Amino acid sequence: MTLNEYGYVLDSLQHPKLGNVFQIAIGGGEPLEHPNFIEIINVTHIRNIVPNFTTNGDLINKTIAKEIASKVGAVAISCQNIDDLDTTKIEILSEYRIKTNIHFLLNSDTLEQAIDILKGQYNELLTNINAVIFLTYKPCGRADESRLLILNDDFLNFVTLIDNSRCCTKIGFDACFVPNLMRYTKVNTNYIDPCECAFFSVYIDEKMNVKPCSFTTDEGESFNLKDYSFEEIWNTKFKNVRQSRTNNCKSDCKLKQECRGGCPYFEKLNICYS
Repeated sequence: MTLNEYGYVLDSLQHPKLGNVFQIAIGGGEPLEHPNFIEIINVTHIRNIVPNFTTNGDLINKTIAKEIASKVGAVAISCQNIDDLDTTKIEILSEYRIKTNIHFLLNSDTLEQAIDILKGQYNELLTNINAVIFLTYKPCGRADESRLLILNDDFLNFVTLIDNSRCCTKIGFDACFVPNLMRYTKVNTNYIDPCECAFFSVYIDEKMNVKPCSFTTDEGESFNLKDYSFEEIWNTKFKNVRQSRTNNCKSDCKLKQECRGGCPYFEKLNICYS
């Protein structure tokens, strides 16, 4: 996406009657490889929108940290093995008082380490981390179904620890994991949201296609900002998407209405069906 296109997207998300978008999350690929990355942060900030971004951390340095300090809401460092975290990058972000989160990919291979995180075994490493956010593994692109989470003793051990976390930081989860939180933990459901796609968030790709989710594959749920205003996409086009999200949950659960039936794109993520 060019800088001009990005500015057009931001302007499309501001409306004199309906209000403005509050925050955006910039992903990739690797956002720091974009030649206009600093300008992207700046044009977001001057519109009073809070930019956040996810990175592998390799390109973080003091120059970038100085440029984005006080402008970004948070920086998330992607992680599949917490032992591989480059603490020097975290120290740079901490030096410039940039809120730093860890996006930890949660799958069958990493579940054991996730358990150790909740047991507090990595607290020393996580001293300067604001929160560890567990992201549910999805079988998409190069990722197959071999590492999907399944309902087994390790999984039940993990969700039990959520209520008794000894991790020194806050912990959080993506919306895909929320049905499991509702089913297996004591988390107050007033404080968590189920799948928010097209309800109060959208994904916009590099071609300015607006979709309910970054994992949307149905072209019938994709609308380009060059063809439609965001107001029309949100109020008219996505109205049909929202109405289609009927809850077909197979389990007899007291929280059936609140969870919206789990992920509409990857049914096998919905472990509570098991």
